[in-house]
Amino acid sequence: MYNVIQLIVKYGAHLLFVVLQVICFSLIINYNKAQKDIFINSSNVFSGKIADLQDKILQFANLKEQNDSLMRENANLIENIIKIEYSSDNIPDSDTLLNQYRLIPSNIINSTIHLSNNHFTLNRGSRHGIQPDMGVIASHKGLVGVVRNVSENFAHVISLLHSQTKISCAVKGRKGHGTLVWKDMDPLRMNLESLPKHEFIATGDTVITSGYSTMFPKGLLIGKIEKFSIPSGSNSYSIKVKLFNDLTNSEYAYVIKNKLGSEQLSLEKEVANE
Repeated sequence: MYNVIQLIVKYGAHLLFVVLQVICFSLIINYNKAQKDIFINSSNVFSGKIADLQDKILQFANLKEQNDSLMRENANLIENIIKIEYSSDNIPDSDTLLNQYRLIPSNIINSTIHLSNNHFTLNRGSRHGIQPDMGVIASHKGLVGVVRNVSENFAHVISLLHSQTKISCAVKGRKGHGTLVWKDMDPLRMNLESLPKHEFIATGDTVITSGYSTMFPKGLLIGKIEKFSIPSGSNSYSIKVKLFNDLTNSEYAYVIKNKLGSEQLSLEKEVANE
């Protein structure tokens, strides 16, 4: 009680001034129509701004949840595109093959793009179902690379822009296939090699995944043929491919889980050991 009295004695004049100001302000507002209207209007503006700020804060807080939801939806859409590619080929036993691939959404949290051997790190790992040698894409129109190592919560990916990258590819509408490699340190272009020269190709043709591996399904878009030639004495083309996907600004990725991949690799290993 003594402390309260001391506080009143010390700050009593200030407290009395604040109380009188509040009373005066209340009298002005309540008995002056013009001032009352101004006060109400100002209060509405102020409360509106507070509500807007609150809404923006809530939206920001929900961004991660919304982003995860959108990535799951995108994964479902890309899975459907892959299914359409298979169904258009009239492959027997389509019920099994149409559900062969599942996509695992992830974020690219670290990357290099200007080295001769580039890498990515994803914020998903073994506990999310990711394993080494799984293919990684940014969308139906963009390959990212191949998973090399995984921990419980992270995955290390060899980028498409890597000197050891070798992706089996084909030209859409053609029967032959070749190997996509990265040679010239250009993040937007790669080389398609070993495509037989008897195949007819043209500038602007679309390059797609061939499906001749367990990492990537058939028909994923990669890029367009920018130019090509047949080196002297060679039986195959030398093709420059301009990529659809710009790996220098990729933020999100989808890891491709091939549900039948282990079975295929096991069978192929048995045959190779004979």
